[in-house]
Amino acid sequence: MSQAIDLIEYGDPQSVQLPASTAEALMRTGLVEVVPEVAPGRWILRPQGKVGAVSVGDCEVRVAPKVPIDRIVFMLAHAMGGVTWQEQSVGVEDDSDVVHVLAEAYLRAVSRALRPGLIQGYRLAEESLPVVRGRIRIGEQLKRRPGMWLPIEVSYDDFTIDTAENQILLAAGERLLRNPLVPVVVSRRLTAVTHRLASVTRLMPGAPLPSWRPSRLNLRYQLALRLAELVLAASSFEHRGGDVRIDGFVLDMPSIFEGFLTQALRAACLTLDPRTIVRGQFPSFLDEDDQVPMRPDIVWLDSVNGPLAVIDAKYKAEKVSGYPNADVYQALAYATALRLPDAHLVYARGNEPVSSYLIRGSGVRVHAHALDLALPPADLLNQVNGLALSIAGRSCLTTEGGDPARLRAR
Repeated sequence: MSQAIDLIEYGDPQSVQLPASTAEALMRTGLVEVVPEVAPGRWILRPQGKVGAVSVGDCEVRVAPKVPIDRIVFMLAHAMGGVTWQEQSVGVEDDSDVVHVLAEAYLRAVSRALRPGLIQGYRLAEESLPVVRGRIRIGEQLKRRPGMWLPIEVSYDDFTIDTAENQILLAAGERLLRNPLVPVVVSRRLTAVTHRLASVTRLMPGAPLPSWRPSRLNLRYQLALRLAELVLAASSFEHRGGDVRIDGFVLDMPSIFEGFLTQALRAACLTLDPRTIVRGQFPSFLDEDDQVPMRPDIVWLDSVNGPLAVIDAKYKAEKVSGYPNADVYQALAYATALRLPDAHLVYARGNEPVSSYLIRGSGVRVHAHALDLALPPADLLNQVNGLALSIAGRSCLTTEGGDPARLRAR
């Protein structure tokens, strides 16, 4: 008999009875923190910043997000950058589980992408043929068949459907079909989609994904490709641990929040001043001798004056005691190293007022902001626009090249 365990992101931990092999396999998925209790065979499952569902042997663990599922899908799509997302892209109710939403989103995106047909592209092929096609590989011919004329080692550009894009779509579709947590009705429709890709080369398990670049030719594929990469990354732990089978999807909410905030601020800041750029995971150093590397989540800069503002994204559970002190220490270090008078902490919270801390002996002021992720998408983006205006007002940014009024009206 299977065991079902339901938890809420950053919610109360749960004490459960599990075999040691199941607990160890569950630990490897990273979905929850697994801590042994004093009593033999009992374990505490503590939800953290991950949401999703995993099936580990006969045990199924689901962690529901605190924010509506459709908001997570919206943030994921926004974080992809340049991908057009529509509200009707996923027809799943808000209270559906993450696996169902992810599978349905991928299915709809790939169905639209393949509707006009599979895209084709040129791929370098190397073969042994009885006739010359393309270029003769003289070195390979002499090495393999010295003194022989046939067959001939050749290389040529083959116009084929066996492209990186189609290979990635097939890999994601097959990964979903292998997952027992995907609803049967979705699996049936996925089977029809993967049949269309049957002639495409299957990727080896564990092999890196082939590279692809956004272009005019694969424009209709881009949303499906981003979702395919998400499916493959969220289920990257799929394997057998001893006798225990592991399947499922795990989404890292702090990473999703950071990616969303980076892209949303990039668009907002570009409206304020087109001459500036926003970079995520900005490579820099804390010390003068470049011995201590650091990577602030988001840095707003221009080509002349360098950094204008530094922003750190913090997706954390609500705490009655307020914002953690360690976050302020980190923001202070970023501002000091980048020679900025201000640093900004952006939390995924509710409607708390903006706080600020003037740090003694440094002159640096750390500002704490909060975004309400439960807001509808348009309102959430407006909140980010307001955040950009607030940050711009405390930086050395000039808005001669931009129009703040346009940003307020967005």
